[in-house]
Amino acid sequence: MVLVVLVLILATVLVRVGRLQTSEGETLRAEGAQQWTRRSTITADRGNIFDRNGEELAVSVPARTVSINPELIENPQATADTLASILHLSPERRDELLKEMIEQDRGFVYVARQVDVAVGDQLEALNLAGVDVISEDKRILPGGDTGRSVIGRTDIDGIGTAGLELQYNDLLTGSDGETSREVAPGGRSIAGTESVSITPVPGDDLILTLDRSIQFATEEALLRRVAEIQARGGTAIVMDNDTGEIYAMASVRRDDAGVVEITSGNFAAVDAYEPGSVAKVITIAAGINEGVVTADTSFVVPWRKEYGDDLLKDSHQHPDEAMTVEQILVASSNIGTIMVQQEVGRERHWEYMREFGLGEPTALDFPGESTGILKNWDELWGSERVTVAYGQGVSSTSIQLAAAVNTIANGGTYVAPLLVKSTIDRAGNIIDRPASTTQEVVSPTTAKIVQQMMAEVVCRGTAKYAQVDGFNVAGKTGTGLKAQPNGTYQNAAGEYVYYASFVGFFPAEDPQVTVLVSIDEPPAGDINRFGGTAAGPVFAELAPTVVHELGIQPPADTVPCGTK
Repeated sequence: MVLVVLVLILATVLVRVGRLQTSEGETLRAEGAQQWTRRSTITADRGNIFDRNGEELAVSVPARTVSINPELIENPQATADTLASILHLSPERRDELLKEMIEQDRGFVYVARQVDVAVGDQLEALNLAGVDVISEDKRILPGGDTGRSVIGRTDIDGIGTAGLELQYNDLLTGSDGETSREVAPGGRSIAGTESVSITPVPGDDLILTLDRSIQFATEEALLRRVAEIQARGGTAIVMDNDTGEIYAMASVRRDDAGVVEITSGNFAAVDAYEPGSVAKVITIAAGINEGVVTADTSFVVPWRKEYGDDLLKDSHQHPDEAMTVEQILVASSNIGTIMVQQEVGRERHWEYMREFGLGEPTALDFPGESTGILKNWDELWGSERVTVAYGQGVSSTSIQLAAAVNTIANGGTYVAPLLVKSTIDRAGNIIDRPASTTQEVVSPTTAKIVQQMMAEVVCRGTAKYAQVDGFNVAGKTGTGLKAQPNGTYQNAAGEYVYYASFVGFFPAEDPQVTVLVSIDEPPAGDINRFGGTAAGPVFAELAPTVVHELGIQPPADTVPCGTK
C-alpha cells in the first residue's frame, strides 16, 4: 500500500512537472520575467509645424520626467530630500512625496515632468532605488508667441488641445515604442540589459501657409495699436488673392491686468461681430453685377430716413443730395446703400451675401470656428431687412470678411482660405494639400469697377489713413456696433461699443494681397473709434513688411493718390 501511494504521488509530481514544462511553461516564464523586467514606453516624436519657408513654428524638444515607486524606496527621508534639492521642489511638495513613500499606497507617483535634460540625467546618475527617469518630449514655440493663436497648444502628455495642434492631432501624433530592462532586487537597473522591443514611429510634419516674418510683424503692429488707443483687442489677416493662402492670422487682447498680449485663442476665426460698412462692398457689387445700377447711377439721398419703426441715419448730417453709387461707397452712406439694396431685391441680396461666404464657416474647419449670423431673408423684420445692406444685423468672423472682400480683389472669384500648405510623411515625402476651392460670385468686369471705387475710398474717402507710399490701395472701412448683454449697443455707462475694421488690397491696379485689420472696442467718443482711424493705420504700417517679404512691386504706370 505504501508503494502504491508513493507511485501515485510520484506520478502526480511527474504530471505536474510535465505541465509546468509544456502547457503552462510560457505563462510561468512570462510571470517570472515580470519580476525582474521593467518595460517603459518610448513616446514617439510629435510632428513639427513649419511656416511656408521651412521656419520652425512648433517643435518637440527632449526633456526628462521623474517618477517614483514608493514600494521600492529604501530611505524615504533621504530620497525626498535629494529629489527636492535637485528638482528645486517646494517644502510642501517634498513633504507630499515623503508621505507617499512612507504610506506606500501606490506603485507609481509623478515627481516632476518635462524637466531639463541635464537635471534629469544628473538625477538618473545617482541610481536611487525606486526612482525612475524617462525621456519625454516637451512642446515649444521657437518663435515665442509668434503664431500662438493659430498653432494652438498641447497638454503635458503631448496631445493637441487647441488650434491646429488639436485639428491635426492624429496626423502629428506618432506610434509609441517600448523598451525593456532587467532589474535587481531593490529595483536597481542591471547595466547592459536595456533593449528596444518596439521601435517608435514619429508623426507627420505640417507646413503652413503662414510666413513667420509677416505673422510676427502683424502681431507686433496689432499689439502696438491696441495698446496705443486703449482698445480691448484686435485681429488681422493677410491673405493671398489668388490662392487663398493665409500669410498671417493674428489675434491680440487685453488681459485682466490690462496687458495686451497675443491670445491663445484664434479670435479671427472663432469670434463673430457685425462687419459694419465693409459689407457695403457686397451690396454695391451685387447691384452692379445684377445690372440694376452702375457706378454713375444717381440717387437723391437724405441723411436719415425711417424704415420700419426705426429712423436710420448716415454717419453725419447732410442735406438731401444726389449721390452716384461711387459716391455712396466713397462717403460710406448707409441710406444710399439701402437704396442700392432695394434695387437688387432683398432675396437676391441675401443670396449674394451667402455667395460671398457669409453665414457659414470657411473651408479652414478650424476648431471652434464660428458660422457668424446671417438670417434667411424672409426671417428679417422691421429695419433689420435693410440694415444688413450696410453690415448691421449680420455678423461675420474676421476670416469670413477677409475672404469676402478678397473676392473683389480676385476678379470676382471667391477663393476659400487655406492654412495648411502640405504635410511631410514619415518617409520624408512632401504631400501637397488640395488647392482652395473657388467659385465665381460676380463678373470680372463688376469686380474691376468695384476695385476702382474702393481705390477712391482710400484716396479721397474714409480710409485715407490706410494709404501706402508708392502703392495705390483699394479698401473699405467699417465701423460696426457690438451687441451688449442688455440687448442694446450701449454699455452700462450708456456709451456705444464699437468694432472698427479696414479691409484693403494692393496694388489696386493688380491686386495680390488682401489685408483685414479689426480693432475690438476702440474708445467710444474718440476719433479712433472709426474703421479708418482705428484700423487703417495698422494696415499702412504693415503693408511695407508684406511688400518686402513677398517682393511685391507697384505697376509701372502707378499714379499715387496725391498726384491724381
